[in-house]
Amino acid sequence: MKSMDLDKSGLIRDRLTAIGAVVLTGFVAAASFRAAFNSAPYHWQPFFHLGALPRWAQLSIDVAFYAYLLWLWVIVFSIAKSKERIWVAGWGPGLLLNPLKVVVSSPPGVTAIRQVQALSLAVAFLAAVSIFLEAEARDKASPESGDLK
Repeated sequence: MKSMDLDKSGLIRDRLTAIGAVVLTGFVAAASFRAAFNSAPYHWQPFFHLGALPRWAQLSIDVAFYAYLLWLWVIVFSIAKSKERIWVAGWGPGLLLNPLKVVVSSPPGVTAIRQVQALSLAVAFLAAVSIFLEAEARDKASPESGDLK
C-alpha cells in the first residue's frame, strides 16, 4: 500500500486531512463571502449568550474566549510548516476580527471587516487546495522520484 504521508511534522499529514482542510475552509470561506456581500446589518451578539448574566460579564467571557483563540492561533501557527502557515494565517483574520465589529459599529466599517475576513479565508482556501494538490502529486509520484519530496 502506498504511503500517504505529506510530511512527518506539521498539521496536514495525509490526504484525508488535506481533504478535510479544503472542505472546511471552502465552506467557511463561502459563508464569509456571503456575509461580506450581503447587505444585512450587523447586530452584536455575544459568543456565549447567557441571558442570566449582565452584559459586562458576557463581555468578560467573550474577551477571555477571544484571547484564548488568539493564543491558540499563535500556537497552531508555530506548529504549521511551509504552505500550512499560509493556511493558518488565512484563518486568523477570519476568526479574530469578529470583536472589532463591536468597536466599529458603522455599516461601512463592518462591511470592510467582513471583506477582509472573506479575502483572508479565500487565501486560506487556495492554500488548502494547493496542499491537497501537492498530496495528490506525491501519491502519484513513484517512490524513486525525489523531485516532489
